[in-house]
Amino acid sequence: MNNRKIDWGFAQVWNKSLDEGRTEKPLLPRQKIWASEIGGPQIDRFLKMTAVPISNPPNPRSLRKFEAGNIWEAIIGYVLSRAGIFIDRHQWIQYQYPGLLPVSGKLDFEAGGKPDYEKSISLISKDFNWLPEFISKSTLKIVERLKKEYPDGLKNIILEIKSCSSFMFEKYEAEGKADPKHKLQAFHYLKCKNMPEAHIIYINKDDARLLEIGVFNPSPLEDVYKKDIEEMTGYIDRNERPSLQKPIVFDEDWKSFLANWKVGYSNYLTMLYGFKDQKEFDEKYKPITERFNRVLGRIEEGKDMTENNLEAIKEIEALGFNFESIKKSLKKGE
Repeated sequence: MNNRKIDWGFAQVWNKSLDEGRTEKPLLPRQKIWASEIGGPQIDRFLKMTAVPISNPPNPRSLRKFEAGNIWEAIIGYVLSRAGIFIDRHQWIQYQYPGLLPVSGKLDFEAGGKPDYEKSISLISKDFNWLPEFISKSTLKIVERLKKEYPDGLKNIILEIKSCSSFMFEKYEAEGKADPKHKLQAFHYLKCKNMPEAHIIYINKDDARLLEIGVFNPSPLEDVYKKDIEEMTGYIDRNERPSLQKPIVFDEDWKSFLANWKVGYSNYLTMLYGFKDQKEFDEKYKPITERFNRVLGRIEEGKDMTENNLEAIKEIEALGFNFESIKKSLKKGE
């Protein structure tokens, strides 16, 4: 058995450097909503906006996942730049309805315009020596396709880049829908710039697949966007703390009960809900949602309810869910 120790470790240096290189900004009271908060849990947003110290800061793994997303965003930026369709990046923009709090956000990319395709092809060819070959080849194919299909250029659109797990990617792909928060964030940029179209780009971190979902302006999405701002403005103006989130929710798209991510991922999980961490929250509520979902599965299969199922139905109703309405929604989804 070889017990020799390595002289120095690149992984050790890498990990320590990344952990030490990131600093969190202190919370300060603010009369402004961040675009990425729209659609999120109001109680958490209120506490952050009033500078209440968080009880559950992101752990190193969560921070690394965020930085991994930044790596993919940088790759997309390279492709846009080399393809000659890069317009702008990380532009801070703000919108404010009269009498309501302003909303501010930093868009990922604006892309479009009339590129010099030949120049792009020449630049990409020089990059083959240092970039991963598949990226250079893919970028070259993108330019060739754009040249063929859009010889006169492209209209400008906003691109919002989101990396995700295979599980979430397949969920978005199966539904053909983006996360509601992501749609509202993209709509904010459209509203600010008075532009008609944004695309949310989901990147599967496991296999590099991309999914693109459009967001448009004008659209009914503005009603949701404005209502959210109105409600948060009211809470801040009245200095009124919003209600806590329910630990279990029913997902209308997937027709299933879920442990509420707005609780599990809360930066105030311990302070508001008494859980040490997300793992402790999941250990309590995921078995309950699985039990509830077994009831729904038997209903969809046309099977009789067991005593355990009937007991679960009572618990579902005790939590405030309309079980008869949920049963009807299952039949509509057939």
